[in-house]
Amino acid sequence: MHTTTVSRVSDPPVVLDWLRTLVSIAFVVTVPLLVIGTSLRSLVTDRDLMLQGFRDNQVAQTTGLDDPQLARIADAFVAYFQAPPGQIQMQVTVNGQSRPLFNEREVTHMEDVQALIQLFFKLQIVAVGVAVVRVVFALLLDRSPVPFGRELLWSAALMVGLVVLVGVLSAIDFSELWTRFHQVAFRNDLWQLDPRSDYLIMLFPEPFWYTATIRMATSVALQTLLLILSGLVLMFGPRFLGGERGSA
Repeated sequence: MHTTTVSRVSDPPVVLDWLRTLVSIAFVVTVPLLVIGTSLRSLVTDRDLMLQGFRDNQVAQTTGLDDPQLARIADAFVAYFQAPPGQIQMQVTVNGQSRPLFNEREVTHMEDVQALIQLFFKLQIVAVGVAVVRVVFALLLDRSPVPFGRELLWSAALMVGLVVLVGVLSAIDFSELWTRFHQVAFRNDLWQLDPRSDYLIMLFPEPFWYTATIRMATSVALQTLLLILSGLVLMFGPRFLGGERGSA
């Protein structure tokens, strides 16, 4: 009888310890997804970035589309990436002739792109949920802020590795990196478009994506720096302030 009582009393802490470990692992892994999702959302909903890309790459000249139509296209893309699954299409006027902006191949490829982007949006929401659970565990179970700070640093280390890898590969051969990305991200060849006739590639040529990649990498790097600073403060702040020294 005595043994059973001791077992019942000791079981909950063991279960909580295992649960906290699982939550901590999930937290370390999903924080990078939160950072990437935040950066991606900022990128694909930035109308001004698209319009600047149209100007920098002289899209009006290569497509025959005037500025009001290009502004309407940018608005359509921003709305599309946040809309329920569907197709993107619109009528435009080129050289006085009305025509659909995209052909069937481009429309289908954009469905794949929308699905990929919204997958990252969903992962971002999951990551927020995991972070909230981890914060609750930190407040209720951790005896010091050190474990939480350590996990932030582990997440930051993952992000640093990713940023360095993307940066190096971009500097070596961005075209090859861009091709490999498409081969991994998509299970078809619809992304292989003709820049001479397909408006999707004329609107967003490779130089645009190089600029967008640099911007996203910069956003990720800044958020990673914030993670590092937060982790260091949580790990070493209490020691310098004369607080708790131990870790859980």
